[in-house]
Amino acid sequence: MINVLKDVAKKYYLNGYNCAEAMLYAGDEYYQLGLDKSIFKVMAGFGGGVNTEDLCGVVSGSVALLGVLFVEKNAYGSEHIKELTKEFIEAFKKTKGSMNCKELKDQYRDEKEKCSCVVESGAAVLEEIIKGFQKTKETTM
Repeated sequence: MINVLKDVAKKYYLNGYNCAEAMLYAGDEYYQLGLDKSIFKVMAGFGGGVNTEDLCGVVSGSVALLGVLFVEKNAYGSEHIKELTKEFIEAFKKTKGSMNCKELKDQYRDEKEKCSCVVESGAAVLEEIIKGFQKTKETTM
């Protein structure tokens, strides 16, 4: 039974989507966003560390999902996206030790599950940040 974001993200990742795509697809399904399917093509070039083994696609996909969830018009008009992005980046680096795709692949990738443990970890971190933000927002209302 799939009941947490990391399980949904892993499902997409192991079914042929790159790490960045998997994060956005998972967020769409898990948070029932109903995103237009054409939007997912935006994440295609971000997998594999922007196809250069640089910035991990889990990071770029997660930041994209934060934007979808918490930005109404643009970044300058959002009072929370900067802090949420920074919080995610710090927590991801603390959990995995790096945001660099090559470093993460060298440390965590295996032939069977590829980088699914990185996808799962990133999704778990992201879900906690979203939950924490939603709880904080509820208590301030």
